[in-house]
Amino acid sequence: MIVQLDNLCSYYQRFGACLESGDQDESCLLWEQALQDVLDWVQGKTLSILDYQFLVANQELERRQLQQKLEAANEELQRLNIIATIDSLTQVANRRRFEEYLDIELRRMIRSQQPLSLILVDVDFFKSYNDTYGHPMGDRCLREIARVIEDVVQRPTDLVARYGGEEFAVILSNTDIHGAAYIAEKICFAVRKLAIPHENSQVSSHVTLSAGSATVIPISNFNSQKIIVAADKALYQAKAAGRDRVCSQEQTFLSDKLFIREELWLSIHKFHQLKEKNQQLMKQAQEAMEKNQQIMHESSKIMSMR
Repeated sequence: MIVQLDNLCSYYQRFGACLESGDQDESCLLWEQALQDVLDWVQGKTLSILDYQFLVANQELERRQLQQKLEAANEELQRLNIIATIDSLTQVANRRRFEEYLDIELRRMIRSQQPLSLILVDVDFFKSYNDTYGHPMGDRCLREIARVIEDVVQRPTDLVARYGGEEFAVILSNTDIHGAAYIAEKICFAVRKLAIPHENSQVSSHVTLSAGSATVIPISNFNSQKIIVAADKALYQAKAAGRDRVCSQEQTFLSDKLFIREELWLSIHKFHQLKEKNQQLMKQAQEAMEKNQQIMHESSKIMSMR
């Protein structure tokens, strides 16, 4: 391009000289043509540069737009991931997040050989609460309990989750049996302090919790179900002892034989719970049938009087 610009200056000077001399011979026409060719080339090159600059600017704009779309898509993905791990009713972690985080923290405690504690809490006689006050009030009760538990459990490494129905779970890393019992007691006390009326509870005039905590120092290949079984057993002990209380278990690890025994015990316990619930349903059905018979009898009497 520099050579062409030099030629442009030279051709311009020579063509100017021809014009000044008044000669209109063939050489003057040749210089004119040469000058025009260089001008055309420079104009074309200038347009090419502008086209290139426009192309670069357009590509940069497209790149920024794509970057913005990518960032927006990543933010939406993160939002959806958060939604997928949050319980919609109580806004604490859901069962899926609980299981994922328990595995993560167990692996971390295996490496550091530090204790990990799990607390399972259950709302006492919650079915009776729903039957008495209705499910909307039951949902509100669960939300208030979840908020209170989160207020008590404040360390960023701890997790509060809705385990299922009226049960909540709390994962406490680097926490021994005494620390877990202390947190469980604080949770139960905080719920009592809410003073949510529960007139048909068999232990209190207000909503209460039963809690079971288990503490382990996990070894390699530790199965997360072992600490869940241990915490569930402690929770059952709290219920069997009268509810509205905390029971704890501590084990360095659970052997496979012990774990099988615990699972068998838990299965038997669940069977008895189902049997008891079935008996209650049968009793309610029987009462409904008797009431229906009374209504039929009264109806017959009224019809006979007519």
